[in-house]
Amino acid sequence: MRALARRMLAGELKPWELTFRIHRRYGHELPLTERLAELDDEYGMLEDGDGAIAQVDAEVTAEARRLAAHPTVPAEPTDPPS
Repeated sequence: MRALARRMLAGELKPWELTFRIHRRYGHELPLTERLAELDDEYGMLEDGDGAIAQVDAEVTAEARRLAAHPTVPAEPTDPPS
């Protein structure tokens, strides 16, 4: 998730590509990415040339920044056993 968000912020993915990939992979089940799934639904309701696309793109960018900045939790303890 974070890697995809960072790729979008680096210009490697378009905002709609980020929402599409996140929505397809996680659906609406994961609270961390729920807003991106909702924004993917919004893209599906917009028509070509609709000025609202820029607004949705801006919201996706804000969510990508939030997701990219979200702290990670190590899968394994990093401290040696005492």
